[in-house]
Amino acid sequence: MWLADALPGAVETAMGSLDPADCDRVGLDGRLIEGTGGVDAGTMSILSLVPCVLSEAVWLTPDQQVRLLAVACVVSGIVRLFADGPGTEILHDLVSRMRTTLTTVVPPCAERAALSACF
Repeated sequence: MWLADALPGAVETAMGSLDPADCDRVGLDGRLIEGTGGVDAGTMSILSLVPCVLSEAVWLTPDQQVRLLAVACVVSGIVRLFADGPGTEILHDLVSRMRTTLTTVVPPCAERAALSACF
């Protein structure tokens, strides 16, 4: 149930919350403020649980497990890119490259429907 409900929700929340203005910065007191890329800690926690949960999802094929792991990792990576340095992302078009990775790992519609049936 977690894979069918919490994980897709976390991916959608993370991608919809991206904010390059919420990046690492120095506060008025001179201390480093670690940015979150606009994504809350709860959402990032769900994404970070994927490797642990997948080992228990024995009904998924290894290919499906790898795809879910890749999606969670890429989405987490995009969030960190925005948090760590959106200027670098813009200069090197890193989010676009990560989006290409997502397009590669997300199954075609027919397979996506079959995967949904598993849940």
